[in-house]
Amino acid sequence: MKNDYQKVEQAKGRPLLQWVGKKPLESVQFYPAQETEIYGDKSAKDFNKLFWGDNLQVLSHLLKDYRGKIDLIYIDPPFDSKADYVRKVKIRGEQMSGMQNGLLEEKQYTDIWEKDEYLQFMYERLLIMKELLSEKGVLYLHCDWHKSSYLRLILDEVFGSDNFRNEIIWHYFVSGKYPREFAKDHDNIFVYSKGENPTFNYEKQIDKNLYYERHYNKQVVIGDDGKEYYEYNGELRTFEKQVSETWYMNKIKRDGKEIVGYPTQKPEELLERIIKASSNEGDIVADFFMGSGTAQVVAQKLGRRWIGCDINLGAIQTTTKRLNQVISEQQKEKIKNFKGSLGFKILNVNDYDVFKNEIEAKEIVMEMYGVEPIKRTYFDGVLDKNFVKVMPLNRVLNKMDIRTLLKSVGDKIDTFTVKAKSKAGEAVYEEGVLVVCSGMELDVRDFIKKENKTGVKMEVRDILTDKKNLIFKKKPEAKIEVKTKNKKLAVELKDFYSPILMRKLEIENEKVLKKEHRAKVEDFKQIIDSVAIDVDYNGKLFNAELMDLPEKKGVIKAKYSWDYSKKGKYKVAIKVVDVLGEEYFETFEVNA
Repeated sequence: MKNDYQKVEQAKGRPLLQWVGKKPLESVQFYPAQETEIYGDKSAKDFNKLFWGDNLQVLSHLLKDYRGKIDLIYIDPPFDSKADYVRKVKIRGEQMSGMQNGLLEEKQYTDIWEKDEYLQFMYERLLIMKELLSEKGVLYLHCDWHKSSYLRLILDEVFGSDNFRNEIIWHYFVSGKYPREFAKDHDNIFVYSKGENPTFNYEKQIDKNLYYERHYNKQVVIGDDGKEYYEYNGELRTFEKQVSETWYMNKIKRDGKEIVGYPTQKPEELLERIIKASSNEGDIVADFFMGSGTAQVVAQKLGRRWIGCDINLGAIQTTTKRLNQVISEQQKEKIKNFKGSLGFKILNVNDYDVFKNEIEAKEIVMEMYGVEPIKRTYFDGVLDKNFVKVMPLNRVLNKMDIRTLLKSVGDKIDTFTVKAKSKAGEAVYEEGVLVVCSGMELDVRDFIKKENKTGVKMEVRDILTDKKNLIFKKKPEAKIEVKTKNKKLAVELKDFYSPILMRKLEIENEKVLKKEHRAKVEDFKQIIDSVAIDVDYNGKLFNAELMDLPEKKGVIKAKYSWDYSKKGKYKVAIKVVDVLGEEYFETFEVNA
């Protein structure tokens, strides 16, 4: 396929922030998108879109059809907090032996960066986001103290300082005592516009967010009409209305209705205020660091069209479930003059295909080899006297990867200790590099021998050769019975087993001293999060005609039926997702 590149306008703003490796983004390659699943109203004229993939590739894909068309972008990117974020997972059902609902943790992503890498990462993406915004469009960038000063300068460069609109301070309560410093109890949300006249719905969003002038030491006087005034030079004046850029609201409400267990989840109240302020019904709202999908959920409720994106499959699954629940309620209510869409599609960009959780896969591999993790460097860890680099585990190691590795080693050669000098006077280093991969091109080792001029010894270890049965490669198993009679389809899920989940549960039980307190799954339905069935699967686009999304303490029904309109041969596709997000997919040929 011929490469298709989209030009990107260069940043012209001032001031300019410099960092090592800073480079402009003159053009980006167009990446095709593959539609994989469809939910909600299958006959919708315009579908909302949920992308699974690297957001740089997704943004590049969107330039072709959405340049200048997105009205509001909200992003909550990594904060460079030097932390790992986990999702809380519970086994389903009211009754369960052992620990309360079998609480588990699953790592979703890591927020550890090198400073220069982080700044270039954000710079490239913000440049494309500006291209996607309409002339009335607005960008909200959510951050905190870790990188707010750097991001403000980058935003000034990309959008121009004249297009800065607000710095919203989201203040919330934090628990604990801080004897040596003030509590860090707020986030920063920078607001920048594309043009001079951005959407701002002052009157629509002030009703419950008003701060009146009378709060600022003005003496209130009750007029003859019974209304409140203040006195100025002998005359009565009405109080002016103001909407402050300091917002006081709690994080996720503790009533349990909103909580989905996803790390860094933001409250719907926060996104509702942003979306109401800077968009109108029917406008397109986008979030390219989607996480739990709060922006998409609120946009759906408010009748906006929306686009979502995340590289984490767990984020896609969480958001899909939340959106299906919202759309189901909207379809029951039959909202009149709804300007949004009741259907959405899931798309993969550039055939994106990874292990379900790349981060945990890497950790398991490192643990298997006994690698001691190190942070804030190019390398992932150390083993004996070797630095360890774990290559992407979703694909085979190739020569381009090796070229990048050799360049990185050369750039960081001062990290290594000189052991001796060769006869030619070249340095021989004490430490080597161990490269861990999941499969490799046949000539990779030979390529390293020929191209490695660094003086650093390199070794490649292939996990597929060293150990065939890694836990993260085991898929769930299911026993499903599918029957048809007189144009009626009957599906029954008779059993389900998830090796990864059960191994995690086993690990957690090992931490519990008393056997009676250890968790035990009594019914396979307790470990299933959702079931979706396409009754006439075409082999390409999964159309979820039947959905089973139990409430938090409920379990799936396990039995489902469907009436076909006419006799014939059909292919039935069934997707089962466990509480960890692991997917089981199977198709059945039936005669109805």
